[in-house]
Amino acid sequence: MKMKKSKLFWKLGDSDKHVISKSFDDNEEYYSFLKKQFDAGYRQIIVSSEAMIELIKDSVIEQGLKVYRIEFAEDDTSLSEDITNLLDAIEARPILFGTLIEKLQFLAESSSIDISRIHISGRLKNGGVLDFYVQSNGIVAVNEDADSGLLNRVNALIERCLFG
Repeated sequence: MKMKKSKLFWKLGDSDKHVISKSFDDNEEYYSFLKKQFDAGYRQIIVSSEAMIELIKDSVIEQGLKVYRIEFAEDDTSLSEDITNLLDAIEARPILFGTLIEKLQFLAESSSIDISRIHISGRLKNGGVLDFYVQSNGIVAVNEDADSGLLNRVNALIERCLFG
């Protein structure tokens, strides 16, 4: 499935900070893309673990989607296996979603382990397939079949988490 990638920024000089998505493709050299945006007054957004948790909660609770993978900045095999097992168990026992959120919040608040990427999938209201991921470096990738409403929703949620 082909993914459309965007990078999240905010613009210098804006009286209110807003999350702005700038699309790019893999044919473009990433650091050249970043330099061009920087020169145009845009600054990168880093998505905190707290914002990632809010995205997970919104995706599952409000949109009925499924989190199928969570990656961490630290290479901790035990933690990764524990979270993967919990994600698998949530399929059969959705009540365990609360346990997942508690575990992620504990990690975000009391350790140096950060969420680096979340993968989410599901069905759109029109029946289409949705697959996307959000990275801590502000890259969001959405399958081509998805509508732009998802990216707008992700932007708004991250904006609320980061800028109040």
